[in-house]
Amino acid sequence: METYYLVDYENVGGDGLAGCNKLNKTDHIIIFFTQNANKIDMREIADHGEAELRMIEVPAGKQSADIHIGSYLGYLAGVNRGQGCSIVIVSKDKDFDNVAKFWTNLTQVKATRTKQIKGSAKNTAEKQQENRQMNPKKTDVKVNGEQKTKLNQDVMQAARGAGFEAEIANYVASTVVKNVGEKNGKQQIYRAIISKYGQNKGLNIYNHIKKLI
Repeated sequence: METYYLVDYENVGGDGLAGCNKLNKTDHIIIFFTQNANKIDMREIADHGEAELRMIEVPAGKQSADIHIGSYLGYLAGVNRGQGCSIVIVSKDKDFDNVAKFWTNLTQVKATRTKQIKGSAKNTAEKQQENRQMNPKKTDVKVNGEQKTKLNQDVMQAARGAGFEAEIANYVASTVVKNVGEKNGKQQIYRAIISKYGQNKGLNIYNHIKKLI
């Protein structure tokens, strides 16, 4: 089941992202922020499990983030109506409880609020642990030369297939091969890509190749 986490970053800050490293590929993190928000520490989201991560900047203004989150919640509830989708607003603002209840009653899409992703991700984490036991990640084992060669080709193919230039594909592939199998290798790959290509473009690139890591 698809789960969307709508993060009110100005309200919860980095604490609200606790537990995001336990999410899987059916989860989506969408961080809402304005130019007035505290600088986002990329270390807080460097490891967001297998979840898709997006960041949406909204205009600064009184309750601007709240209005946009409520609007986006309604959009998601509408397009996912009848599909068993779950939407979680990550905020300390209890006013969202009524908004979540309204859309739940109207569309039957489960909408709730929490202060941290951690609590909502509990069941997902248990499932992910089972998947790890059955299918260990590449970063959990040593990777030999032949495997690295194939991985290099796979990453380049994925990057090029997503429409990125050859220079980007080459850099990303070499970065993956350099760090794969090392301690915290996935985080190092993520940080290197973000550092070189910037937050938004870097996240887009990383999301296209992370399943290969």
